Amino acid sequence: MKVYHIDTDMGVDDGLALALADALLRDVHSVSTVFGNVSVDIATRNALIFRNLLGRATSWNIVKGASRASDGFFIGADRVHGQDGLGGATHTLGPAVLENVARETVSDLASTTGLSGSQVTIIGLGPATNIPNLVTRYGPSAIEQIILMSGAFFDRGNMTPDAEFNAYCDPCALQATLDLGIPVTIVPLDVCRKVQLSRATVAAYTRNDNSELTKLIVASHMQYMDFYRTVEAIDGCFPHDAIAVLAALAPERFFYVSGKVTVACGSDFRGRTEVDLGDAHVKIVTGGELAWVREMLSRPPHSHRA
Repeated sequence: MKVYHIDTDMGVDDGLALALADALLRDVHSVSTVFGNVSVDIATRNALIFRNLLGRATSWNIVKGASRASDGFFIGADRVHGQDGLGGATHTLGPAVLENVARETVSDLASTTGLSGSQVTIIGLGPATNIPNLVTRYGPSAIEQIILMSGAFFDRGNMTPDAEFNAYCDPCALQATLDLGIPVTIVPLDVCRKVQLSRATVAAYTRNDNSELTKLIVASHMQYMDFYRTVEAIDGCFPHDAIAVLAALAPERFFYVSGKVTVACGSDFRGRTEVDLGDAHVKIVTGGELAWVREMLSRPPHSHRA
């Protein structure tokens, strides 16, 4: 049996990715939270909100993970994702949703245990801090593959000129993940910048789906896109994490290079990712059928549900 575990720092693009994963991936078993876009406490609250709106309270196990990087480092992205991690949109939610979430409790990462007879794909949407621990908890032989939205190889970083945000947050955990020897697919900033999700496209989601979930996704993206209009001069955003979900769904639709990836952990070039091309267990997405990716993101996530 194949199952998915999603590790997320639950910002705006994580929410879209989680809803897309629910619609497209048959067996999402667990969701773990990590610091990054927001604190781990806010990330956990947002994961619970999405689980509630998706109707997965009895089928998705949510566990709270790391509040800081493996070296003690912490940074947030409030100016990008808003204080609540969802572009300030949580105030639009009905009181019943918030009351349900307030009553819920979650376990910590240490409670994660192996799944007999299952092969696990881990999809990492935030800093990699939790990933080595998850591999240990499930057992390395149970991990089929790891898919990470992380790094920048042939493009400029979005945290520093050298580093993408997730890689910058915990480069040592990213390197430790790559060193496990488990097959890893990296969806880097390079390919994410090739896919632009426009404001008009997202605003139109509610024409076909007026659910509270879709309204939250739309509202959360509006402030997020304001940030991108300021820093990237586009009226839209790059849907980073959703691309990682699509790479898990249909790997054959993407192009890759393979190689040995190294991550700078020192203070001078923290989070810089470099690749020495050649046969290796690490693949980097460089492109692919991006028209298909854009088409998949052109309508609300739950329109893909069978």
